[in-house]
Amino acid sequence: MLQNVSGIVLSVMPVGDYDRRVTILTKEKGKIAAFARGARRPGNNLIAVTQPCIFGEFSLFSGRDSFTISEVKVQEYFSEIREDLDSVYYAMYFCEVADFYTKEGNDEREMMKLLYTALKALVRGQMSRRLVRSVFEMRTCVISGEGPMLNECVVCHEKIPEDSRGFSVLNGGAVCEKCREKLPVKDVMVLNPSSRYALWFICSTPAAKLFSFTVSPEVEDELAALSAEYLFARVKHTFKGEKLLELISD
Repeated sequence: MLQNVSGIVLSVMPVGDYDRRVTILTKEKGKIAAFARGARRPGNNLIAVTQPCIFGEFSLFSGRDSFTISEVKVQEYFSEIREDLDSVYYAMYFCEVADFYTKEGNDEREMMKLLYTALKALVRGQMSRRLVRSVFEMRTCVISGEGPMLNECVVCHEKIPEDSRGFSVLNGGAVCEKCREKLPVKDVMVLNPSSRYALWFICSTPAAKLFSFTVSPEVEDELAALSAEYLFARVKHTFKGEKLLELISD
């Protein structure tokens, strides 16, 4: 049976002499794996369209245990990303995180939308790649149901005053001054007020407008440290793409 799905290629793995196993994050079926028969054979029409970050419509044959790609109508190659090695590293990291967080059969439309808009942000270049990463990491946690508590203290659950600056990565949210004094110093970050506002924006703004702001270098530094630590504290997993990102300065 032939069926069509819209999605983004997360990863590609060689299988046998000429085939590929393609992991796709789809709007209709969540994350799926599909085989591209002959996609590594010279001249095959699936060579160029079964690459990471390809976005389009995939025509699939549904077998008993797997899908087979028949045709791909590409809507976005993200060719600008492929022309810049640093952007490639960021894009591969985003795809790896999305692959880790998503599952087959789940409604993954929000994650797919986040990945797509993050890749578009890399193409536009209006935000630094490091800020795009911070936004992507924090919003991934929000989508997975592990976003930070910002309006009340994560310890005592009292409403947080606007001038409060404490944030606990391990506890998962803002802390009031009273509770901040009770926590170990290493467990609490003291945020710039602009960082706190940026964090609120990242967690609550619709995906279409998510990558539309800039911050000072100091705030960008805080967000970069916070988002990386926050994500790791939730998953306890080191992504391969992080090591590649350590090689570049942006």
